[in-house]
Amino acid sequence: MEETPVVAQIRVSILCVTRNQDENVRRCLAALSLSTLKKETEIIVVDLASTDQTSRVVEGHASVSYLRLPKNFGWTKAANIGLRSTQGENILFLDPRVELAAGAVEVLANAVEENGEIAAAVPTLHNPSGGPASYLRSLPAPQNLRPDLQVPAEPSRSEPVEYPGCFALLIRKSFLKGMNFLDQRYGELWSDAEIAAQVKSAGRRILRTAEAEGILHPEQPKRLDPGLLESDWHSGAAVYLKKHHRGGLGHSVGAAFTSLLGGKLGLTRRILSGDKFDGTQE
Repeated sequence: MEETPVVAQIRVSILCVTRNQDENVRRCLAALSLSTLKKETEIIVVDLASTDQTSRVVEGHASVSYLRLPKNFGWTKAANIGLRSTQGENILFLDPRVELAAGAVEVLANAVEENGEIAAAVPTLHNPSGGPASYLRSLPAPQNLRPDLQVPAEPSRSEPVEYPGCFALLIRKSFLKGMNFLDQRYGELWSDAEIAAQVKSAGRRILRTAEAEGILHPEQPKRLDPGLLESDWHSGAAVYLKKHHRGGLGHSVGAAFTSLLGGKLGLTRRILSGDKFDGTQE
């Protein structure tokens, strides 16, 4: 009598949202194919209507699930669509620019699963030349809504970090469920800040672990409308400030007034209308 094959439990669902990043997707998936946790992971690529060779790249990886959206709905909606398909206990939001070392996913999963105080973990990222990459920030605040990207203070030591973005963020799926997943009032930007702010509000931590490493490569041009991108940023900032600092309306009015004084009438209209990437522009 034949034995029923044992199906490995999915520990980590890797969610890669992309738009016109075919070369980075190729490198990212090639690295994941060497993962020491490969049998306990699933990979979902959500493609925001790319016009490059992304679909062909993904076709070369039979085990990867590919969701190609007809329009650019923005990162937040794309991530929520991908999240509905995930089976893992943990979610790894992975930017296609990141090339993870073979053991990185396993180290990140262990870090989160072994310590209840840690809601999420990120690797230590380097640039292609081997130096430390700039990917860490302090949380946005009314006095500084565009905090500078910084390198880790001591890359060889693990440490809690405040706002590492979603370059390679592994987080408990249960925590995301507690947030009711991602707030769809955000468009392309700000959901990463929202996650970090929610972790801090819950009294939990995000750990940057020195034992998990990766390379952060440059971004390929996404060919996004710069005016819409700026409006999306201001729309997201207003939502973030309203939720965490009670100042969203003031930001929108101030941003619209500033753009009007600068003669940017189109941007003024977009800010007042709360325009963001949501697929209606294509």
